[in-house]
Amino acid sequence: MNRRTFLRSVGVIGAVGTSGCAAQLNPVAETPTPELTPTPEPPATRAGTALTGMYPGGPNREDAIANLGLYTEWLDQPPAVAVVFVDGLIPDGAKQGFVEGPLTDIWNAGHVPMITWQPFAQEKQQTSETVERAIAAGEHDDHLSSWATLLEAWARPYGDRTRGRRFYFRPAHEMNGSWFPWSAVDSSRIDTTVTPAPNGSGSANGSGGENSAAGTPEDYVEMWRRLYDAFGRTDLDATNVQWVWAVNADEVGGIRMERYYPGDEYADWVGLDGFNFGGSQSYSRWRTPEELFDPMLGRLRELTDKPVTLTEFATSSFTGSKGDGEYRPARKAEWIEAAYEYVAANDIKMTCWFNVDKSGTDEADWAVFGGERGTEQASVSGTEYAAYAAYNRTVSGDDFLGALPDYPPLLTDAEFAGTF
Repeated sequence: MNRRTFLRSVGVIGAVGTSGCAAQLNPVAETPTPELTPTPEPPATRAGTALTGMYPGGPNREDAIANLGLYTEWLDQPPAVAVVFVDGLIPDGAKQGFVEGPLTDIWNAGHVPMITWQPFAQEKQQTSETVERAIAAGEHDDHLSSWATLLEAWARPYGDRTRGRRFYFRPAHEMNGSWFPWSAVDSSRIDTTVTPAPNGSGSANGSGGENSAAGTPEDYVEMWRRLYDAFGRTDLDATNVQWVWAVNADEVGGIRMERYYPGDEYADWVGLDGFNFGGSQSYSRWRTPEELFDPMLGRLRELTDKPVTLTEFATSSFTGSKGDGEYRPARKAEWIEAAYEYVAANDIKMTCWFNVDKSGTDEADWAVFGGERGTEQASVSGTEYAAYAAYNRTVSGDDFLGALPDYPPLLTDAEFAGTF
């Protein structure tokens, strides 16, 4: 099962309770109101290169939270950000289960969640290829409104009386590929293999690739803005939510990512997803961070001056070509060091490592901790785990910023917004 099929088939840490009947939306649980204590004065915004983050995998909520705990213990500091996926067009009871479960678990573990909001229907494979058009036309306004209401209640449970929680919101990511139905390519009819292409584009024709069976980039933009406006009718502000528009480093399908951009007034960050498959796939080769990220990063810089985050990235240790090489963890360690040097040199403000080993098409040994291989065995809570010391050494340094465990909002407002 490849990475994108995996994200289609499970709601990683998962939309809890997506099967069954919809429950009545109850955004604020009926529990006694505790005595409110003032939020301490914020510490000074730290100087540094980038916020640290990770996707902890699963496949279920308990595993993911356990992974976060072990990862934090290994690093001896909590990553600032934890990536979580949820499907957007699910019953209200499932939405509430996600908010009260995985989202709250991540926050209580000391990390700011990055919600990857995927506009999938409850039965993912039945999601329309024109879902972005339907959302843009208002056909799913009830879903947008309920999400906005729930997340407002989660982030601001006591209104203005005390500081609440915060989250990053990454809707409908990787739209410049061919594997998700919210792209303007008919993903039900196109091979989802992500073939690396020169200059970060799958087509020499920057305006081609549209299919009448799918939506258009204009539909996508209108979907994004309608979702943004739904949240704008709440009291959520930039200290509660930061909007992240994220593209794939390899463009597949012939439609340039610039056409999907909703505009600077509708996004706070721009994200980039990219994976060095090495020799793990029949189509892939080893690529340096510069080869992987430079083409699309350059285009993002031309598009906007918003802060940039690597919302999903990783490397395999498998070298060689066409799947006939070998696993070389030392080579992966060198790539990790090079990647974080690249982050520092290119003013990238957040990095979220995809810490899951997967096998099969479009998959590889991505994990830096707890996977099948590493450059060392790390002892955490009395158990030995394969790990990459180069990753720990790099992100544990002063240049990379974890969460602030003694400050309830976990980051200063400036750090949260990428202005440090």
